[in-house]
Amino acid sequence: MTDGLGIGPLVGSWRLRSVRLRWCDTGEVTDMYGPNPDGAMVLTAEGRVMFLFGPAGRLPPMDDADCARLFRNLAAYTGLVRMDGPGRFITTVDYAWNPAWTGEQMRFFTLEGDRLEIRTPEQTHPSYGDRRLIGELAWERERG
Repeated sequence: MTDGLGIGPLVGSWRLRSVRLRWCDTGEVTDMYGPNPDGAMVLTAEGRVMFLFGPAGRLPPMDDADCARLFRNLAAYTGLVRMDGPGRFITTVDYAWNPAWTGEQMRFFTLEGDRLEIRTPEQTHPSYGDRRLIGELAWERERG
């Protein structure tokens, strides 16, 4: 597929399979949302991407503490994607769960058939203070 943006192979609807954090100080790897996270990514041919994901089995909140916990255990953002070289794209985030995520977010990826692996550069995450990590997300293409 040729599309002036170069995103053709990534266009579609994707289901989340794993979210792993690789800690830069120890090399330890943890499943951020447990072994079976839930979520989706949709990338349109026009370059709009939307991510929404978190742990599986979320329950409706019963009080303000539950609301805060649900908010902290969720990731969501949208923006426009452009390729930035082989195996690398940039999302210009225009709306996010955490407003600190707006602006440019670079990601590395590999695509093998219907399996997409996305990796962040070394960074911090709002849930973990100044501790540096690399996020590794696995996605599977959804077929109608």
